Amino acid sequence: MNENFFQRNLHFYQSDAIAVDIYHQPDNKTNIILLPALGVAIDKYDALIQALIQQNFNVITADYPGCGRNTPTVSAEFDYGYADLLGYFIPQLVQISKDLINQKPIILGHSLGGHLATLYAQYEDVDVIGIATGNIGFLNWNLKGKFNILKAVITFNAMILKDGFLAGYKIGFGNKEAKTLMQDWSKTVLTGHYRHIIADETISENSALFIQFKNDDFAPFTSTLALSRYFKHPQIEILDLTALTKGNQHSAWIKQPKQVVARIQEWITNQSQ
Repeated sequence: MNENFFQRNLHFYQSDAIAVDIYHQPDNKTNIILLPALGVAIDKYDALIQALIQQNFNVITADYPGCGRNTPTVSAEFDYGYADLLGYFIPQLVQISKDLINQKPIILGHSLGGHLATLYAQYEDVDVIGIATGNIGFLNWNLKGKFNILKAVITFNAMILKDGFLAGYKIGFGNKEAKTLMQDWSKTVLTGHYRHIIADETISENSALFIQFKNDDFAPFTSTLALSRYFKHPQIEILDLTALTKGNQHSAWIKQPKQVVARIQEWITNQSQ
């Protein structure tokens, strides 16, 4: 066990206590809050966490309610949506960050985590790093992508109607995902906005870096660009990791995050100058 590793608990209705993993070195001056992708447990991000630690960043992270090691798991009886994560889950992570260092934290979000980080930054003082993420509105996809994501909406909602939650493990999309969360997701696909989640959309003054991967069919550049427009001065980077990481470019990078972390470090260094 890392001697600079400890845990705190956060609380979320209907859930048992949620363990928050904290990797903290007192000399480090930057806190990064890591929000994972849909259905991905935080233990899958260990290589990324260790790479960030090696670059002298503190890291704070937790599995989403009902996901990963948390109990109970998502079910027809245990439900929540984007607004619940924005109103209860993320603020507690931010408070833990401020208890360590009373300064502006960075929320690093992968896929769904990038959606949440962007929305949270609409009204709160946090900087954002969005990785393999985007506005999933169907107009932000090419013709094949439009067909696939609209098909996904139909399939997901049919499964939700049957089970009361999305049994994503049956179709290779996430694990057990909350009904309201996926209904929020579906509405964004159909509308291209988040006004069903937050009352007023704004253009955030917070700093933001978006990293998009070549051949990422789950977060194409047009989608990433659309999400970045929620910030006044976003920076967008396209990384080609196809020679380094085989398989699905949307998630394969978390096993070999060296280039991603190097880009994060460069951006954070530039922000502090």
